[in-house]
Amino acid sequence: MSKINRRSFLASAGVVPTLAAWDATPAPKPEPVYDVPAAIHRYRKLDSHNHIFDDPAKVVAAADRLEIEKVAISVPITDPRKEVTPDVFRACNDRVLKAMKDFPGRFLGQCYINPHYQRDALEEIDRCLDAGMIGLGELYTQVRINDPQYFPVFEKCIALKAPIMCHGGLARKDYRNPEIPGTSRADDFVEAAHRYPEAMLIYGHIGGGGDWEFACKSLRSAPTVFADTSGSVTDEGMIDFAVKCLGVHRLLFATDMNFETGVGKLLAANLSEDERRQIFFDNFNEILRKRSNHAH
Repeated sequence: MSKINRRSFLASAGVVPTLAAWDATPAPKPEPVYDVPAAIHRYRKLDSHNHIFDDPAKVVAAADRLEIEKVAISVPITDPRKEVTPDVFRACNDRVLKAMKDFPGRFLGQCYINPHYQRDALEEIDRCLDAGMIGLGELYTQVRINDPQYFPVFEKCIALKAPIMCHGGLARKDYRNPEIPGTSRADDFVEAAHRYPEAMLIYGHIGGGGDWEFACKSLRSAPTVFADTSGSVTDEGMIDFAVKCLGVHRLLFATDMNFETGVGKLLAANLSEDERRQIFFDNFNEILRKRSNHAH
């Protein structure tokens, strides 16, 4: 009878791996094949946050490459050292109105104001919306969104069923940025929404910098606030976390001039086909429907 050691016996019985099994290197998994053009073509898209700081034709060309049907645009003053007077914000809005005229059907104009000049701001809202703009945006760092100077603006927009998109930059109350003291934080949006739950407030770019996890957690307590997905931050899991905190119905696709990554972060997220369709198109379209500005 031939002799057999304990290891050989156990291996032959399937109890422990053989030496060859211990030494074997796992076969590499095949790289997933992802048809990006096909994925881009699969979803209708409305960009809820963008700008025309440069040539509007470049924005249209970028949107065409990614099959974005319409792009919401504004021309905010982002330099905190520049005073935004009524003449300044009217000139910004004139650029948007011209782009809307030059590229009919492609741009959704957003009216930019400084609520510090209350009477002029309210008059400008009427002028811009009468000319075909869809709402306000991107309201910047001149006045924080929960400041009482905004209250008449909210009331007018509620009456006009117009959305209000504001730059959201800092997340925590203890976050200090002395250069831009007027930046609206996530908890400022919450406070404003609790005072005016009828207002359609949009937190601009969860990926715009700061603590996006804290921002999403803060906005969770204000169910009437939407958040757009734009910004240059493309951290893994950001969209999935936002969906978990806010729900799919509160997220709006946007690029804020980061076109490829703006689309890519939604394609890469752990979303169903229906969830992607909601974020890419349906959610913002339902907001636009309230003023009959929706895509058909």
